[in-house]
Amino acid sequence: MSESKQSSSKANNRRNTALIGLVVVFVIALLVNFLVGKMSLRADLTEYNTYTLSDGTENILEKLDTPVEVRFYVTDDSKVMSPGERTRVRRVEDMLNEFVRAAPAKEIELTNEDGEFETQKVRMLTVEKLNPEPNTDAEDSAIMDGLQAGMSGETNNEVYFGISVKCLDQSETIPFVPARPETMLEYDLARAISSVHGGKAKKIAVMTGMEVGGGFSGNFQAPPKQAWMFYEQLGKDYEVEVIPSTSTEIPEGTTTLIVLHPFDITDEAQFAVDQYLLGGGNVMVFVDPNFFYARALAQGQPQMPGMPPQGGPAPTSDLPKLFDAWGVKYDANRVLADLDFGSEIIRRGNFSPTFLTLNRNALGDEASDPGMTDPMTNMLNQLNMLTPGAFEINPKDGVEVDRLVLSSKNNQLVGSFDADPTQEGGSDRIRENFESHDQRRALVARLTGEFKTAFPEGNPANAEENEEEAESENEEKKDEEKEEAKEEAEDFLKQSTAPGRVLLIADVDFIYDANVVRRNQIPGLNIVIPEMLNENLTLVQNAAEQMSGDPDLIKVRSRTTVRRPFTRQNEWYREAQEKYEDEVKDFREKAKEAETRLNEIVSQTPENIDQALLSPEVQSELRKLQEQEIQFRKRERELQKEVTREFRRKLATYKFGNALLMPALVIIFGIGLAIVRRKRIAAR
Repeated sequence: MSESKQSSSKANNRRNTALIGLVVVFVIALLVNFLVGKMSLRADLTEYNTYTLSDGTENILEKLDTPVEVRFYVTDDSKVMSPGERTRVRRVEDMLNEFVRAAPAKEIELTNEDGEFETQKVRMLTVEKLNPEPNTDAEDSAIMDGLQAGMSGETNNEVYFGISVKCLDQSETIPFVPARPETMLEYDLARAISSVHGGKAKKIAVMTGMEVGGGFSGNFQAPPKQAWMFYEQLGKDYEVEVIPSTSTEIPEGTTTLIVLHPFDITDEAQFAVDQYLLGGGNVMVFVDPNFFYARALAQGQPQMPGMPPQGGPAPTSDLPKLFDAWGVKYDANRVLADLDFGSEIIRRGNFSPTFLTLNRNALGDEASDPGMTDPMTNMLNQLNMLTPGAFEINPKDGVEVDRLVLSSKNNQLVGSFDADPTQEGGSDRIRENFESHDQRRALVARLTGEFKTAFPEGNPANAEENEEEAESENEEKKDEEKEEAKEEAEDFLKQSTAPGRVLLIADVDFIYDANVVRRNQIPGLNIVIPEMLNENLTLVQNAAEQMSGDPDLIKVRSRTTVRRPFTRQNEWYREAQEKYEDEVKDFREKAKEAETRLNEIVSQTPENIDQALLSPEVQSELRKLQEQEIQFRKRERELQKEVTREFRRKLATYKFGNALLMPALVIIFGIGLAIVRRKRIAAR
């Protein structure tokens, strides 16, 4: 009996000890959580350090020498905001606190209460959180800072959720903080701080024959045309101006010139670009052998009822004289097809080798082509190009070349008709007749150094004037007029007076909105939040920063669209195609043979003899061939379906395994833990 009581007492003691241990652990966990929360300590275990400020942001904050004030307006009320939105509020607060901790405290002269100057140590960045409830000073302040209330997407209540950044008389506003990754918010804040602190002192000119800047549409009843997103984004940090492709002068003070799809450029305009570059200018050039969205732009042109669209940009553009002087070889009639970087077009259910999805493998080679290490591209993960061209560059003396984005070795230049995936059978013909170039071609390249003029004879406009004067040679000219004309003709730069830079991009679709961005309307607000589909615009903005802006913003922006594209999916689709490729090709050839024989029989039949009068032998042969052709076509369709099934089978297996792996590991761990515990209890 006593042994039974002793056993029961030991069991109770163990139970009490375990209970006390659980309570102690719970209390310790609460205390640790409270202390860590107060100290705002965090460990960033993500692959790309998503929750850690970039070096670029820290550099921007370190440069601050004038106090910057950030006001965070949020209707922080559980009755108004949903739990998901309140979670976003906490994430934004955490980000703002990170900015404050990273900002320096510097000694500056301030006016005291007596009106005298005294030196005080002040933190260069401060954050104030305001709750703009109705009919309060905070609401008035939000309205004066350019914010407006929007509708909560989950509770249907009117809320404020925006940020205002001020420095002296400069201000920037983020009207509504969108639900997007922390890296996007970091860039928005860093850009706003850099802008209010430094101002828009740089100027970018866009030379193009297209209406990229938006504005009046030519129809008083239609809304204004929307500016291209790249134009809007650059306009946040620079003074941006559009000039026509026929311009003979580059605006004074231009720090970067963008030549966009120069399908209508004149020799005089090329001369203006040439002279700007020789003066130490920075030039970005976008050319294209097949601007895929040119037809979409033509749809917006005035047209006669019942007639096809007229006008709009031509699909092909080139800079022949400048390219020749720069040592750039570019075929304006050939599109690059790449079997390694081609994309599956879900809408059409096929694979297009001319719609390129470029991952980090396209960013050059550290040894020879520094795309992986260049600040412009080293943080990029995905770019998209539609029917692009390619550059082969043999730089002239004094000029260096960096090939920043390249094709794979498995590429070929093809005709524009086959390059268009909307044309029936184009992609199939490319694959069937493919002959690999076996060398990588440059899609984006940078030239740096001292250039020589592409117009050794001088301004083409002067040459035309001289020809006109030569035709009227019988009129007497004064010696002074001849001398003035000669001096004017020789008054041009023949070589660089300062090093210049040229960035070449072999695709105009690269920055066309439909390829790079989806515009999302915020409910209840006249605000559009762009959702970037790739990092094309990031590269363009990085280039602008590198050429004429704050290079630290490159490091911040390059993290804004960190993606991990499912490259294995494209590989699986190509593997499935290769598995049935020979059989599909065989049946296509048989179908073509049957079709050819049918055409031969019909062509041999005299035109004045009716089909009904054909001999039974001919009719029988025709029926036989028609049945064969139908069977071949049917089998070809079955094989294409088998390709899709094979691809989906691999994808489903991967998804199922990925979803099952973690639960299986947890179950195995739990079973193992239970076995260990039972052994310990049994040992006691």
